[in-house]
Amino acid sequence: MKVRGGRRFSCSLAMRRAWFSVLGAALLALSCATGHLLSQPELDTHIQLQEQPISQHNDSAYVQRVMRLAKAAEMRSYMRPELDACEDFFGYSCGNWPKINPANAAQPRETNYQQLLANGYRHKQQRLLQEPADPEIDDLPTLKLKQFYASCLRFRQTPLPLYRQRLQEIAAEFGRMPALALPGQIWPADDFDWLATVAQIKRKYGLDILLLLQQAPDPQNKTIARLYVGQPPRSLVKPQPSQVAAQLEQHLGLEASLASRTAREIVDLELQLGKGMVSGLGNRPLGGLAKPRSPAELASAYAPALNLTRYVELVLQRPLQPDELLYEHVDSYQAHLLVVLAQTPAHVLANYIFHKLLQRFYYDRSAPVVAQCMSSATQLFPQLLTNMAYRRYGAASTLSDIDDVWQQIKRSFYNLLENNNSTDWLSQDTRRLVLDQLNATRLLLNGYTHWNFTERYGQLELKPNDFLFNLAAVLSQRNVLEPSAVVPTAPTYDPLENQVLLPVALLQPNFLWSRFYPRALRYATLGTIMAEQLAHSLDRRADWDAATLAGFGKRKACYRHQYERLRYAGNYLPSSELQDNNMADNAAIQLAYLGYRSYLASLASSALITEQLPSLSHTPEQLFFLSYAQLWCNDANEQFRDKQSLLLTETPNALRVQGALANTADFARVFACSSPSPMNPEQRCRLYG
Repeated sequence: MKVRGGRRFSCSLAMRRAWFSVLGAALLALSCATGHLLSQPELDTHIQLQEQPISQHNDSAYVQRVMRLAKAAEMRSYMRPELDACEDFFGYSCGNWPKINPANAAQPRETNYQQLLANGYRHKQQRLLQEPADPEIDDLPTLKLKQFYASCLRFRQTPLPLYRQRLQEIAAEFGRMPALALPGQIWPADDFDWLATVAQIKRKYGLDILLLLQQAPDPQNKTIARLYVGQPPRSLVKPQPSQVAAQLEQHLGLEASLASRTAREIVDLELQLGKGMVSGLGNRPLGGLAKPRSPAELASAYAPALNLTRYVELVLQRPLQPDELLYEHVDSYQAHLLVVLAQTPAHVLANYIFHKLLQRFYYDRSAPVVAQCMSSATQLFPQLLTNMAYRRYGAASTLSDIDDVWQQIKRSFYNLLENNNSTDWLSQDTRRLVLDQLNATRLLLNGYTHWNFTERYGQLELKPNDFLFNLAAVLSQRNVLEPSAVVPTAPTYDPLENQVLLPVALLQPNFLWSRFYPRALRYATLGTIMAEQLAHSLDRRADWDAATLAGFGKRKACYRHQYERLRYAGNYLPSSELQDNNMADNAAIQLAYLGYRSYLASLASSALITEQLPSLSHTPEQLFFLSYAQLWCNDANEQFRDKQSLLLTETPNALRVQGALANTADFARVFACSSPSPMNPEQRCRLYG
C-alpha cells in the first residue's frame, strides 16, 4: 500500500534521528502502523542494538505485542517483497539491507547481521563496565576490571609531559632507546645485547619481539604441554613510515626529522623481517611447522649470532636440562633472521625493539576514549568480561531455551542417521560409529563459569588514576608463556573435545530470538547455527569404511557440480573439492526445519497464531525460511565484491541461502514454487535424507 509522504517522512525520520530501545521503537511502529509504515523499506532498524530493560522483566500481553511489532518492522524493513521468492529468495528477504546498512567505499567493506550482533554485544559489555562499582554486588575480579577501565577513561587528563615521562621509565627498565638520547649523548652500541633485551621484555610483559616463546598443548594430546620457540606472529597491517613517525612524535616527543628518519628505519626492518616469515598461520596450532630440538641443537644451530637456548633460559630464568625437548617454530625464519641481523646497525635494531615495547603502552589521546578503553579491557580481560556478560544474560530460562533447541536438533539428526532409507549409503558399522559420535557431542556456551577469577586476579594491585601503571601490572601478572587469549566470537566445533561452542553474544535478549517471538525465528537462527556445527562433527571420516566413503563421494560430487554453476558478481563459483561447509549449510537448514516441524506438531491448532508476526502475512513455515535467509543478509562494496569473486574461499552469503534452500523441497512447497525454477530445481543434492 502507498503511504502519504508526510506521514511516512515524520515516522521514518523520527526513528532515524532518535536512539530508541526496541520497546520504544515498537511503540513508535505501533503508532505508525495505521499508516502502513511497516510496508516502507526505508525503515531504519539500528534500534536493534539497544538494550531492552523493560522487556526483560515484563511478560504482559502489551509488551509481547509491541515487541512482536518491533521484530516484524525490522524483518519487513530488510525485505523487497515485490520480488519473486521462487526466483531470488535472498533478494526477496534481504534486498533492502544495503539501503539500511550500506557498505561504504572505505569502511566497512562489508556489513552483515553478524556485525550487528557483535556491535550489540560490545555495547552491552560497555554498559557492564560503566555500571558503578559496588562492593555489595560485584566480586573482587569485577571490581578490579571496572577500576582498570575507569583508570583508562581518566588517563586522558594526564598531562602530556608526565605521560611521556612514564613511557621513558618503562623503556629504561630494559636499557636505553637510541632515539631518546639527549643531544650530545653517545648511545653505547657495543654494550647493547639485543637477545638479552627481548628476553627481559618477554619475561616482564610477555611480548614476542623478534622471537616467539610460547607454551601450547601437543596437537595430538592436549594433556601434554610443549614449549615452542621461533617465528613471532606476523603483523596483519603493513606499517607506514608516516604513521610510525607520528607515533614517535606524539608519544615520545621526538623532533620531526628524527622521528621521520627513525620511522623509516623501523619500517624497513619490519619489512625485511616479514620477508622471512611464513604467512597465513593465523590461529592455527603451532605444531604444524615445528621441529623437535634439544637444548644443544638450539644453541648451536645459528651460533654465534643467535643462541635460542640462551634466549629460552633468560626468559625462564633457569638452565635447560640436556634431555629437555623444545620445538623450533618455522626454522626458515631463524635462518632469515641471521641475515637481517648481520645487515642491521645496532641502533636501528634497538630502536625497533623499544618501539615494539612502547607500542603496547601508547595511549592515543586523540582517539575516541571509550573505544580505546573497551579495546584494552577486551584484550586483557577477555574471559572475565565474557563471564560478566554470561552472568547478566545467562538466565536459567534462556539456557533452558537453548538446550531445548539443541536436544531437538540432535534428535532430528539421530533419527535421520538411524533411518536406513534416508542414509542408505552408510554401512551398518559406519552408521553405528556416526551415531555414537553424535550422541557424545556436547554443547558448551562458554561463559568461563569453571574459572577461578579471584585466584587469577586476587593479587593484582591497581591505582585509581594511573592507567600505564595498571596496564603494566596486568601484563606482568600474566603467564608470559601463554598465548594471547582470544574468546571465540563465532560458533565453532572443537574436534578434540567433541563439543559445539557457542559465543556468549548469542545470549543477547530479543536480538535473533526471544521468548516474545515465534519459535520459527528461534529454530531458523539459533537452530541452524547449532545444527551447522553439529554437522561439522561428522567431518572426520578416517574410520569410515570404503563403501561408505564411496557413497559419500557421490553425494559430495553433486554439491560440487551444483555450486560451481552458481554465479557471484558475474562469475561462476570455482570448482572445489572443499564442500564440507556447503554440506553443513544444507544439513543445518534440514535439521532445524525438522526440529521446528516437530514443535509445530505439538501445538494445538488454536496456538498456531502465536507462530506469526503482526503486519507480516507469512505462514509459520514461511516465516522460518525468511528468518533463516535474513540471518545471512549482507552488503559489500564493489571493490570488496570484485576481490572476493577472485579469491573465493567461502561461498558468498547470497549463494549459501540459495544453495541450501534450493535443495530443500519443503521450501518450494511452502512458497508454492513452480518447477523448474531457481528455488525449485529438477535435481537436488542431499547428504542426509
